Amino acid sequence: MEKRFPVVADRAEGCHVWDTDGNRYIDYTSCSGAAPLGVGHPAVLDAAIAALRTGGIVPATLSQARIETAEQLLPLFPFADRARFFRTGSCATTAAARICRVQTGRRLLLTSGFHGWHDWHLQSAFGGLPDRDPETIDFGYDLQRLADLLADRWNDVAAVFVTPEVNFFPHAYHVELAQVVRGHGCLLVLDEVMTGFRYRLGGYAVAAGLQPDLITLSKGLANGMALSAVIGRAEVFEGAEPAYLGYTYQREVTPFAAATASLRAFRTEDPIGRMHDAGRALISGLNDLFTRMSVPAIAFSWPSMFRVLFRDNGIGESFYAGLLRRGVLMEYGGVHMISAATSTEDIALTLAAAEDSLIEVLRTARPTLGGTDLTDADAHMLAVRAFGATSETAAKWWPGYTPQGE
Repeated sequence: MEKRFPVVADRAEGCHVWDTDGNRYIDYTSCSGAAPLGVGHPAVLDAAIAALRTGGIVPATLSQARIETAEQLLPLFPFADRARFFRTGSCATTAAARICRVQTGRRLLLTSGFHGWHDWHLQSAFGGLPDRDPETIDFGYDLQRLADLLADRWNDVAAVFVTPEVNFFPHAYHVELAQVVRGHGCLLVLDEVMTGFRYRLGGYAVAAGLQPDLITLSKGLANGMALSAVIGRAEVFEGAEPAYLGYTYQREVTPFAAATASLRAFRTEDPIGRMHDAGRALISGLNDLFTRMSVPAIAFSWPSMFRVLFRDNGIGESFYAGLLRRGVLMEYGGVHMISAATSTEDIALTLAAAEDSLIEVLRTARPTLGGTDLTDADAHMLAVRAFGATSETAAKWWPGYTPQGE
């Protein structure tokens, strides 16, 4: 059952989706990040259809489309020598975990952030399994805790596995994290399922000057079709040759055909630049609205994947419910992901809906606002709740609202 949006979707195109009653919505989930180019990007759609007409799958695990995908993908990530392909982001992160364990001969993984739904990762902090996997430890993005764990258990650690939280932690945080990991001789895995095709061309690692051993990728790789990858240093892959990483649908051709078209679009059409432009306009418009209405709320910070924080959760929930009624799909408490298909008209309609919704909410909520200022503590609580950061590391690294994406 769909809990985020009580909408039965019928079709989608670009950044728009229609429900079964014919209502149109502007989508700021980008299909959970899967379609950064916009749903049904013509070149991607044409490539997928052409591949389907040739059968869509072949008996061998190697196809020309698979080779071309690797040839287009690896140059975007200069440190990476090899790629292995899978279907979903959870498949890629689980494969990376196995690669690290086989390559090092160790079992323990130190993790922070969300890495999918599989058992090795899903911790009680994310509302999943009731008991923690004894072979994974979530260090809550806390670098001191990470250093202590590495000092105490360095001989057990296969890898440190981190999802960049770009709206809270600056490049300096991730650089320091990498230094801590390298100082103990461990493998570093960056989970860029979200950021790989949304942050900058080449992903977060290139932008921050990091050189992880492995990167996991998915959302956007084939712009809406199921395809993911683990890329990284040849030495790590060679050490993991005994690992079994086969699956039936590596013989598919269709997602690889879509991926070659998607990667070509990322190189030639500047979709990330368009996402950033649209995101900046939306962030600016929302913050202007919150200021004018004296509402303690803020939109921040990376324009293609930003968050909104309300001091009063009741106000926030009512505001987002009003957006949905006005044809805007944005998830309260989640990451708002812009599509490159988002137009200036879409932004204008969204901001008009936001103003109407907020006016409606304030008719009854204004007496409960109790002030107009957010505090750093509000952001710290969001970091703890949203992605499992410790309160100490949230307090240390949260810089206050600083617009990014320059």
